[in-house]
Amino acid sequence: MLALLLWMALQLVPLPPDLWHNMPGRGTIVAIDGLIGQSELWRPISLAPSQTWNAMLGMCVPLAALLLAAQTDRDDYSSLIVAMVLIACASALLGLVQILSGPSSPAYLYRISNNDSIVGLFSNRNHHAIFLAGTLLLIAALFRDELMRKRKRPLIRVGLVLAGVMLTILTILIGSRGGLVAGAFAASVSYAVITASWLGTDASRGPDLSRSKFARWLFYTPPALFALFVGAALMLSDRTTAFTRLMTQSAGDDLRVLAWPAVQSMIETYWLTGSGLGSFASVYKMFEADSLLRDAYFNHAHNDWAEVILTGGLPFGLILIGTIIWIMRSSWALGGRNLVKGYRGDLRLPILTVIALFAATSLIDYPLRVPSLQALAVFLIVFLCCPKPGRSR
Repeated sequence: MLALLLWMALQLVPLPPDLWHNMPGRGTIVAIDGLIGQSELWRPISLAPSQTWNAMLGMCVPLAALLLAAQTDRDDYSSLIVAMVLIACASALLGLVQILSGPSSPAYLYRISNNDSIVGLFSNRNHHAIFLAGTLLLIAALFRDELMRKRKRPLIRVGLVLAGVMLTILTILIGSRGGLVAGAFAASVSYAVITASWLGTDASRGPDLSRSKFARWLFYTPPALFALFVGAALMLSDRTTAFTRLMTQSAGDDLRVLAWPAVQSMIETYWLTGSGLGSFASVYKMFEADSLLRDAYFNHAHNDWAEVILTGGLPFGLILIGTIIWIMRSSWALGGRNLVKGYRGDLRLPILTVIALFAATSLIDYPLRVPSLQALAVFLIVFLCCPKPGRSR
């Protein structure tokens, strides 16, 4: 994170005119400077310095999350995860209020928002869906821990089950196609974690219980009932769901697809030093095709892997590769034994799956540009890669 902040600062350092004029993608600005008699101006690498400043100041959120996570003992991880689950449930309930009270409802917290969808605490339905899908995995980890407790807490178990079902249903009904896929994947992994733990717990209580017909019936019944419930919800819903959007909208009509040639051209131009972190919306206007001019604005590439290279250049790419290698090495060091079943307090599979969801959805969106999701990602990465030992008892 410090390396990223340093590169952001370097993108704001003014450069001599002779050097700046010879950098790729500056020809239009050089021509304008010549017309107005400002050819000797010193300019930074960033083509939109104010937006790069904004991006750098926005790093306060993940930096604060990093400092908080670094001071959190392993014993307190479950408390923070419970807090994340409660926030997700609050967001889901707010989404229900939004959808019941209409597009002009004051329950929508942002002026620019998908006010025809369940956005909850967010302004974008895709980000809300990814958040709920990731929270499902944390609920699975908490439920797995409850199954492994010697002292049963039935109310906690019921609450976790209800929360998981509610978040799964809302993830489907939000209307996000990426969220639909992410939710299905998260629900599948969550079910695998819970059933592996449940069957293992039953097997430890008796040699025949885990192989009984009753156990097998319990194993297969929940997904079947859930599939029927979701199918009924989709058929009875008169709203535009992710399923109907997936079936009715052509990829050729999607602005993200239509704008991709311009994004590719931008990457080819600015890949070395970047156009300046946070500058995409301004720089895109120089490459935007006339046929794509419309009242809808295009503020991101909707492929964050591409945008970070476009705006951050090769240095950002190297920082990103180093981060990925560090996460992979830290995960490998933890081992893969009993990865699905796990043990009490084991967060390996849930965290790795959430990270995978963020990485996959970043191919079609920009979830990690949302401060709350940045904080969530930082918490989970610290919990996985460099956990602080628990307090001695």
